[in-house]
Amino acid sequence: MKRHLYHAICLLVFTGATYGFLMEVKSSGLNLNSYDKHLHFLVFFCLTALLQWSYKPKLWQAVVIMAGYGVAIEFLQNYLTSYRRAELMDWVADVLGMTAFYLCYFAVKKWRNRTQ
Repeated sequence: MKRHLYHAICLLVFTGATYGFLMEVKSSGLNLNSYDKHLHFLVFFCLTALLQWSYKPKLWQAVVIMAGYGVAIEFLQNYLTSYRRAELMDWVADVLGMTAFYLCYFAVKKWRNRTQ
């Protein structure tokens, strides 16, 4: 696939994730509030993977982008919605998701280099 297509997919997914973080979750029988931190972790793990594979930023750039995105989401939730609040622990879950991705990423890279 062409690199610009990866970029477009990445931006589309980030836009969708932003919408998901800001939308009101209607009661559907599922209580997602109890899994909020897990969802933050999982979404940021996946978004970080997508960012890495599409843009290939340096580690420090990815950390700044993803941590900044997490802070931005929390501020947007706090100031643009009446049904969500900014929570430090949400941001911690975001950073832990990003960290978990990079631990896996570098472990796989190291393993691949050893087997070649």
